[in-house]
Parts: sequence; structure tokens; C-alpha cells
Amino acid sequence: MRALADTSLFIGREQDRPLNGDLPEELVVSVVTVGELRLGVLMAATLEARSRRLETLRLVESLEPLPIDDQVAAAWSRLVAELRAAGRKAPINDTWIAATALAHDLPVATQDADYDHMPGLKVIRL
Repeated sequence: MRALADTSLFIGREQDRPLNGDLPEELVVSVVTVGELRLGVLMAATLEARSRRLETLRLVESLEPLPIDDQVAAAWSRLVAELRAAGRKAPINDTWIAATALAHDLPVATQDADYDHMPGLKVIRL
């Protein structure tokens, strides 16, 4: 199975947080995840943290990055409109990651509960 890996999986790896299940056979990432992890490297408070985060970033950069294109932008606008209409929060980066998954008809593999209430999104909770 192919899935879009959310940033939480990689942060969990850095923190030695266990997975609650098996990873899908093939993982891809959103460019948003790549950006979040690059920011983490830049903002690291210690050399040890920076080194650990850089190792994670290198791992992520070996995966296929899915760009934000017109299909993703259309999925994002629909998703955010639906969330707001339902009175739910719409975290900016999580909604872009979710929209990428929706546009590519992929589930999101995550440890983040923010995806649970996103309409139409298939979620693999790990």
C-alpha cells in the first residue's frame, strides 16, 4: 500500500515514539513535510538536536516529494471550507498535507489526531 507520511511520523522517530502498527509498504511525502522538517533543523536549540533532525531530513529527502499543484490547491480550498463550515479547526500545514493526500487519492499515515475529522480523508493511525 502507498501512503502519504505526515510530519508526525518523522518527529515521532526522532523522539523514539513507537508506532501503533506497521508502516505502509511505500511512503511519499508532501513538500510541506519537507519544509516543516527543514525548519526544525534551522530552529534546533542544540547541536545534538540539529544533528538528529538533519538525519531525519535526509531520510525524508530520499522519499518522493509530492508538490502543491492546481489539484492540491483545489482540494485544499474545499477541505478548509468544509472544516470551517463545520466549526472545526483547520491547521494550515495539516490541511495542505491532507489536501495533497486527497488530490492523489492516498491515505495519510500519521500519529496526529488533527486528521481524524477531515472529510473524505483516509487515515492510517500509527
